[in-house]
Amino acid sequence: MTALRILHLYPRELGINGDAGNVTALAERARWRGIDVEVVAHEIGDDLPDAVDIVHIGSGPLSSQRVVLADVQRIAPTLREWRDAGIPILAVAGGWQLLGTEIVTADGESLTGAGVFPTRAQLGPERHVGEILVRTNEGVLAGFENHSARTTLDGAESLGTVLSGVGNGGTERSEGVRVLAAIGTHLHGPVLPMNPQLADMILTSALLGRGDDSNLTAVPEVRTVDGYAANARRAIAERLGVRL
Repeated sequence: MTALRILHLYPRELGINGDAGNVTALAERARWRGIDVEVVAHEIGDDLPDAVDIVHIGSGPLSSQRVVLADVQRIAPTLREWRDAGIPILAVAGGWQLLGTEIVTADGESLTGAGVFPTRAQLGPERHVGEILVRTNEGVLAGFENHSARTTLDGAESLGTVLSGVGNGGTERSEGVRVLAAIGTHLHGPVLPMNPQLADMILTSALLGRGDDSNLTAVPEVRTVDGYAANARRAIAERLGVRL
């Protein structure tokens, strides 16, 4: 079988919060289990691969979002096709905003996104910076948020419910979004090394999409890093006064 292909969108422009660590986590967790991995970086103007197994896009400031926006719009139809085909997509903060339907700046300017997620981000003058805990179907996720957006989901399913932090904003206390196997989230950390259960969910979806229904085994390397991640989540929960 061909190598598991991870497409990393705009790693130079959208990587200010360590989100490239998500790609590293996916690749290493697969390789530890004997799965060959190919990481493909997509830069502005590049042709997309004919096929991918996972797509990742990280975060960046509005200035970086503007730099890549036209290219995001160019590749949007293919990204939506991959979403509909069940390809796992992980979009973090600014990258998620770009893959939504619209970004409205603090000055009222409207930027049209890729429409992968039915979400709208309204940027404001106040930044939400700090640790965050979110209850999800995969357990409690921990991370760090750093954004000025209030995000509406337009009927879509959220990733989870905020236990401590801001998340999407609003009274519903939601964080993130899910559409099929595609996920948008504000969580940095980066999110996947901190929350390996989410990384394995993405890998499992990717393998099933390739017709591979084998279970991901808990090899020694996985058990070791998962222990570190569990300790980190507990430490965040203790600082925030939340009992896991």
